[in-house]
Amino acid sequence: MSTLARAQEPIPTPQGTSTQGTSTPGTSTPGMLFSPGTLDRLHSPILRQDLMVNGAASCATSNCHAGPRPGVTQATVRRGAEYQLWLDNDPHAQSWKTICSDESVAMMQRLKIMDGDQIIDQVGFDNCMACHNSTRRYNEPRTNRDTYAGPSDAVHMTQFAPRHNQPRPNDVNTFQREGVGCSACHGPSERWIGTHFQHQWSSSFASDDGFVDAADLYVRARMCASCHVGDKDRDMNHDIIAAGHPALRYELATFHAWQPKHWRDAEAKDRTYYEAQLWLAGQIAATDASLALLETRAAKSHSVSQWPEFASYDCASCHHNLGLQNSRTAITDDRKAVALYSSWNDAGLRWLVQYRIETGAATSDDFELLESLDRVKLQMESQPKADPGFVAELALQARTSLAQWFDGPAGQSERAQFRSDRLGNLVAAAAGKRQTWQTWESAVQFYLAAVAARESWPGGWHGPVHNLAQPLRVGLRYPEMIDVSRYSKRNESGPTLNRGEATKLGIEMAGWLGPIYQPESSDELQDDEAETQALQNELQEMIQRINERWKRLNQQRIEQAKQAESTDNKIDDGTPDMPAKPERKPKTRDQLLEELRQMQEARTSDESDN
Repeated sequence: MSTLARAQEPIPTPQGTSTQGTSTPGTSTPGMLFSPGTLDRLHSPILRQDLMVNGAASCATSNCHAGPRPGVTQATVRRGAEYQLWLDNDPHAQSWKTICSDESVAMMQRLKIMDGDQIIDQVGFDNCMACHNSTRRYNEPRTNRDTYAGPSDAVHMTQFAPRHNQPRPNDVNTFQREGVGCSACHGPSERWIGTHFQHQWSSSFASDDGFVDAADLYVRARMCASCHVGDKDRDMNHDIIAAGHPALRYELATFHAWQPKHWRDAEAKDRTYYEAQLWLAGQIAATDASLALLETRAAKSHSVSQWPEFASYDCASCHHNLGLQNSRTAITDDRKAVALYSSWNDAGLRWLVQYRIETGAATSDDFELLESLDRVKLQMESQPKADPGFVAELALQARTSLAQWFDGPAGQSERAQFRSDRLGNLVAAAAGKRQTWQTWESAVQFYLAAVAARESWPGGWHGPVHNLAQPLRVGLRYPEMIDVSRYSKRNESGPTLNRGEATKLGIEMAGWLGPIYQPESSDELQDDEAETQALQNELQEMIQRINERWKRLNQQRIEQAKQAESTDNKIDDGTPDMPAKPERKPKTRDQLLEELRQMQEARTSDESDN
C-alpha cells in the first residue's frame, strides 16, 4: 500500500501554527515553517501559511502586468507584459493542466489519492497541489492572523496585524486553477499588492510582508528549489516516483537557461560572472533544500512520507540500469549491499569546498561544512534503516553549517568573485577524484558544471570542450532539453558509458579548463569493480600530461607579464601550479564514523536519563 494511501487522517491545525511540519527540529515560529539559523530566511515568504494568496488574475490588469503581448502593439518587450509572457510561454502556467491530465490522474489513482474521479486523500492531494498550483487547498483555514511574529524575534507582533480598522473573520483561501502563478514564486501578496508599485517601496525590505525578492539570485535559487527539490511542506517521494512521476533533478543554471523569462536580468550582461553565479546559487539552494526535506522526513513531519524514504538515496543503488554501465560483483559476506545517499544535490558544493581546501583558501567554516555533510551521508549509509531522530539532528546541523558558511568569509568571497574561470578550475580539480565518477548522479553534475563554465571555454562554445562534452552527455543519457521522463528511457543513439569511459572523457574535457587535482594515493581513482590497473595507469598519465601543459602555460603567462612590466607581481589567473596544502585536513571516514558513534552514544544516554 502506498504511503499516501495510509495518510487518510487530516492533520489538526492548532491555533497560530502551520498545518504541516510543526515537529521539525528548530521550527517554532507560528504561521510558517521557519528554522532559525538556517537559509530558510532566503525564501521565508514561501513558508508563510498565515497570508492569503491572491491569484494571478489580481496582477493581470492592463495598467499592471497584463499589458499588450510583445510583438502585437510593441516592437520590443517592456515592463507591463509579464502576465502575458507567463501565460503564453511559461511551462509553469500549464501546471494545472498537467495535474489534470490522464497520466497524472492515473498516478493519483495508483497512490489511492483518487478513487475514480473523486479525491479521497485530501492530504495527499494537497501535497501535489503544493507544487502544481499556487493555491494549495480547497479549504485552508486562516487562523490567528494577528499573531504572526515573522522570521525576526525582534519584530513586534502587531506589525503583522491586518491593516484594516475592523476585525477580519477567519476566511478560506479560495481555490483557483491557475498552475504555478505569481504568488508561488513572488510570495503571498495580501500585504504588498497595494504598495509594491509605490516609489518608496523596496523589495529588499518586504520579506516580512510576504514578498520574495527574486532579484537576488540566491533567494531565487532557494525559492525554486522548494518545489524542484522539495521542502518542509512538500515532498515528492519514492511512492510518487514509483507511481510514474519523474524524479526531480534540479540544477539552476540549466533550468534558468531554458526558462522563458518574463523578467530582465541586468547581471546577465556579464555572462562570465552570471552563469557561474547561477550554478553556485543552485548548488547552495539544492543542498539546503534537500537537507530541509531530509530533516522533515526523518522527524516524520511529512504526512505523505515514511522512513526510510528511498527517494533520499541514489536510484541506481537498486535500479542498476539507471547508473553507469558497469559489471557488478556478487553480494557476499565481505561485500554488503549498501544504498548510497544521493549525491545529486550536494556534489557541486562539495567540489567547491574541497577546491578551497586543496588551494589553501579554506576557512574553518569550509571544514565544518564538509564534515557536517559527510556526517549526514555516513549516517544514511551506515545501516539499512538509519536512526531517524539522529538523522534529523545531523541534517539540521548541516543546514546550520551551510548558513554559517554562506554568511561567513568563505561564502561572501565566493558570491562576490565566483566566475566561470574559477568554476572551470574546480571542475578540473574534481575530474581526478574517484567520488566524481562513483555514480551517474555525480557524473552528470560534473557535466553540468563544465557546461556552466562555458563562457571561459577555450575556443568558445563550439571549441574543443564542446566536442568532448557532447559525447559525455550522450553517453550519460542526459537529455538535451528539459524532459526528465527520458532519464529512464535511454532512447538516444550511441552507447552508454561505463565508469572508466566516463572518467577518461571527463578528465580529457577538464584538461582544457584547468589543472587536475592529483590524488596522493591511487586508491582515490581506483574502483573495486570495473577499473583495471591498465586503466588506472592510463588515467594517471592523462592527469600528469594535462598538469604539465598547465604548468608550461602558467609559466609562459608569468614570463609575458614580466616582459610587459606588469604592476602586479603575481598573476591571479585561477590556475595555480600545484594546490597548496592547508594546515588542517578534512576528517577521514574512520574519524567521522567514530565521531558519529560517540554522538549516538551520548544521545542515547541523554534519552535514557530523561
